[in-house]
Amino acid sequence: MKPSTPSQSQSDAYQFPTAVVVDRSAATLAKSRFWYLALACLVISIGLVVWSMPSEGARIQIHFPQGHGLRAEDPVRYRGIDVGVVESIVLTDRLDAVDVHVRLFPSAEQLAVEGTKFWIVRPRLSLSGVSGLETAVGHKYIKVQPGPAGQSSARYFDGMADAPVDQGIGKGIEILLQSDSRHSVNVGSAIHFRGVDIGKILSVQLSADARKVELRGRVDETYRSLITTEAKFWATGGVDFDFSLTKGLKLDTQSLETLARGGVSMLVTGDGGPVPPGHAFPMAASVNEDWIDQANDFRATSVNLRGAVNLAASWQEPGLLGIGKRNRSEPFSGIAISTSSGPVVLYPTDVLKWQKLALNDSFEIVFAATQIRLPVPQTFPGEADEASIASVPMPPQVEIEIIEQSEISQALEPADWVAVRKSVSTEIFHHLPLKSQSIKLDRYAGGHHWTLSSFRGDRSVWHGTPVLEQATGKLVGMLLIDDSGATVRRGAVNNGR
Repeated sequence: MKPSTPSQSQSDAYQFPTAVVVDRSAATLAKSRFWYLALACLVISIGLVVWSMPSEGARIQIHFPQGHGLRAEDPVRYRGIDVGVVESIVLTDRLDAVDVHVRLFPSAEQLAVEGTKFWIVRPRLSLSGVSGLETAVGHKYIKVQPGPAGQSSARYFDGMADAPVDQGIGKGIEILLQSDSRHSVNVGSAIHFRGVDIGKILSVQLSADARKVELRGRVDETYRSLITTEAKFWATGGVDFDFSLTKGLKLDTQSLETLARGGVSMLVTGDGGPVPPGHAFPMAASVNEDWIDQANDFRATSVNLRGAVNLAASWQEPGLLGIGKRNRSEPFSGIAISTSSGPVVLYPTDVLKWQKLALNDSFEIVFAATQIRLPVPQTFPGEADEASIASVPMPPQVEIEIIEQSEISQALEPADWVAVRKSVSTEIFHHLPLKSQSIKLDRYAGGHHWTLSSFRGDRSVWHGTPVLEQATGKLVGMLLIDDSGATVRRGAVNNGR
């Protein structure tokens, strides 16, 4: 019996579905946003890892004639802090020097510029002094003197056998001294003005024709005004003997350092003109006595020192335990200027605080030299900046040089200034230089003043003194000193209140 054959309709009813295979991997990667997110996270992660890795800093090589016991891991220092480390020390191919490989820390990479000087600090003992003593029992180290600003970066340097002689001098004016002999002056010898070190000798050598000894020196910028056409130089050092029957034996000695290294002294014998850097001066073997007499009339500043007056506040206070009375007096300074209504005297208003301590209206302000009284305000001025300087009319019987209105500066930007005070017992004026880099202009609503960041003067000496521009001699303002520091303010200086 033959099996029955399904019909066409039954065959279609029992037919299995056919799978269709499609490659969707490329399409899925292209369309899915999760892959973009994963890629972004990967990039960020790599960036964070790279950013968090510490920078190795700049690597430099320094060529020294001697190693002086320097070792790997010894520090490189600038201003007393570590700015790098020695990685390795190797002899040169000719065995005549050493190459030191140094890694500077990232914060000190700017030291790797043309002109930077390196030297190895080691113990040095001589008649002129002791240096590098800390390296006698500890590690040696390399010291750095940065090159000039704006120089291009460098990786190879020639180290110095000794510390540079101009270390610590900073900016200044270079001069050339010419003499028939060296006179015991050496590289590093000091240049003195009235016993004060104002510079150093940088080099000693013969002139090109070998007829003179040339000493190249540098005088600190602070004392640049001393280097004029009337400056006189002579060699110092050793011990001088002078014997006569009338005066006996006179022994003149210098400091131990001058005895050991020699030195150069100078005076200024008159109001000479300025000289350019590198100007040549003759250097004598000894001082000329006429120079000393002429130098006594020389002033180191060309500013016409004036305007300062010596004042004093006096009053009576209750005695001990309130019994009796006691007299009190406090000196201070003021400024004499002219105004459209006549001459006035300016002084700090804070001196009026003593008025509250006075008994029976005994408080008064007088000129220290003549005891002539000044008017005293009946009420204490406000605390505003413009009220920090009081202004009172000048008594008619007082004769004193005053500052005219045309001699009052209107400039705002800091410059080199001088504070001026007057001697109490004489007509001599004294000055204190104020450098522009230590002066900051502070503006505020309704006014301004200048703050002195590094003032070291005594309040009892300089409070209330006038401040003049060093270049023009014009009056800038009044120097005021309190517990918060020193400021220069104009207040009544500008309007003569």
